[in-house]
Amino acid sequence: MADNVKRVHDYAKPTPVEDLSMDCTPLSDTPINSPLAKPSNAAILEAIERLGKKQDMFMEKLLEIERSVASNSTLISELAIKVDSVTDKTERAVVKTDELGVQVAAVIAENKHLWEKVDDLDAYKRRWNLKISGVPEEAGENVKMVAMDIFSRISPGLRDGLQTSIDVAHRIGQRDPDAFPRRIIVQFLSRTHRDRIWLDSKNSEVLRQKGIKITEDLTQRTREARNKLWPLVSQARREGKRAGFKGSFAIIDGKKITADNM
Repeated sequence: MADNVKRVHDYAKPTPVEDLSMDCTPLSDTPINSPLAKPSNAAILEAIERLGKKQDMFMEKLLEIERSVASNSTLISELAIKVDSVTDKTERAVVKTDELGVQVAAVIAENKHLWEKVDDLDAYKRRWNLKISGVPEEAGENVKMVAMDIFSRISPGLRDGLQTSIDVAHRIGQRDPDAFPRRIIVQFLSRTHRDRIWLDSKNSEVLRQKGIKITEDLTQRTREARNKLWPLVSQARREGKRAGFKGSFAIIDGKKITADNM
């Protein structure tokens, strides 16, 4: 019985263990770091001093920036005041300029009105005048007698009254022997005689034969206006319309046309 039990539990019998210590390679020892050296008090103080200096430098820079900002703020404020002042002056100048512009426009308009009025007065005075072109010039001539002779041929019915109806007659400008004969300007005392001679001269055969031309004494403004209106008058005459001038404007079939309307 005892033998049977031993056979059944023979797995529990002791097993010899080999000594393996001789066959294994031993592991190397792991190095152990030595503990950090503790800084000395002198090193700590030196580090604190360096940090303090850096802080002082940083604070100085901050103060410098603060002073610069304050200075810039002052300059900006002063500049803003100057800009406001300049803006105010500019606005006042603009107002004055506008006022002057209105005044200048009024002066220009008034000057134009006065100039036109003076020109109208001059043109009215010239209505007593006639100009004669193409009359040969002689030394020592009596210009008034020359004019009276021409007018008596144009309007024979006025012969006896010419002496008293003509105020003055003279040549215009300086004499130049190499140039065309100077024109004669005649000023009448009688507007009736002047207008009659002017009307008769338009169809005078005597003037055509002698190559003499009689024209009105016009102001520059009137001449310029007529030159501008002449194409219309000429075209109207070719079309058989009644067309002519009166002062500085044209009359075509009873309709008044001014140079400003063109």
